[in-house]
Amino acid sequence: MNSRKIKLGDVFEIETSKGKSYLHYIYKDKTLGNLIRVLPSIFKEKPDNMDEIISQKEDYMIFFALPISIKMKIVRFVGFYPSDNFTKPEFMRTEHNIRGNHLGWDIVNTETWNIQFVEELNEKQKKLSPWGIWSGNSLKENIERGWNLDNWC
Repeated sequence: MNSRKIKLGDVFEIETSKGKSYLHYIYKDKTLGNLIRVLPSIFKEKPDNMDEIISQKEDYMIFFALPISIKMKIVRFVGFYPSDNFTKPEFMRTEHNIRGNHLGWDIVNTETWNIQFVEELNEKQKKLSPWGIWSGNSLKENIERGWNLDNWC
């Protein structure tokens, strides 16, 4: 993969202590970098029909340190699936904590970076992916511990 340029639509595998998980690179932001879809399920072996897995709704999307994760061999290229049908979400969310106290949530407009604070999330906001950039190790750890949008405080 070192000699191959990363392209929108590339699919990567991340090996965890629980099995293999798959990532789909769908968007390049000039500031935050690479947006990936974290695909559902963990597998013992690479599935035969990757198209079926990639076409499913993702568990969540994150901005991800993809080039360094490739260089560190945390993820590896396994294929390509067109990214045309996937777009950057309009809104994402992050916890609003002050001095370790959870006060609520910041809902971030991914285009303007305008932030709306809410104390409690409504059902639509609970489905928003995390705002920020994750490293390869943080993604791997979150997959291993079963992190998802539903169990995110």
